[in-house]
Amino acid sequence: MNIELESILLTRYSEDKHKTLKDELETGTSRSSFIHQIGERLEDSKDNTKSIYQSAFVVEALGMPIGYLYISSKVRDEVFLEYAVLKEYRGKHYGSTIIRETSKYLFENHNIRAIRLDINPSNKNSINAAEASGYTVDEEEFASRNYTGRMQFVKDNEYYMSKHRGRK
Repeated sequence: MNIELESILLTRYSEDKHKTLKDELETGTSRSSFIHQIGERLEDSKDNTKSIYQSAFVVEALGMPIGYLYISSKVRDEVFLEYAVLKEYRGKHYGSTIIRETSKYLFENHNIRAIRLDINPSNKNSINAAEASGYTVDEEEFASRNYTGRMQFVKDNEYYMSKHRGRK
């Protein structure tokens, strides 16, 4: 299952085509200390042809793998997005492109009311990318909800950003 967006392609992981990307995101200079289970999620999602939820995708631009995107399971009418961009592609607006185009796709093609992001508070580039894509900090709303398995995040971090259908 591929999802073709305006300027990027979300595709399933293929060992032959994407192993270098997976290795780089898990252990290389693009490794994120904030995002875990990238390789496991890519592997688990590669044969999923039925749903975009609880699925990981390789993000490609101009035919090259540039990053990773995870769409959580749908809780009520909300999803969480998690993404990472390879180090060599950072600073080229791919983070904001991933957020903006994926959000537009989800709002237009799925019954999603809100999309939430968990962002490492020290990652100012990701915070700026989210804000440029119309996301705002929603600490009180996020903390007031009982998201199973996410409450420790709420206690330890300060950036919970969201975008709601119909808001710019």
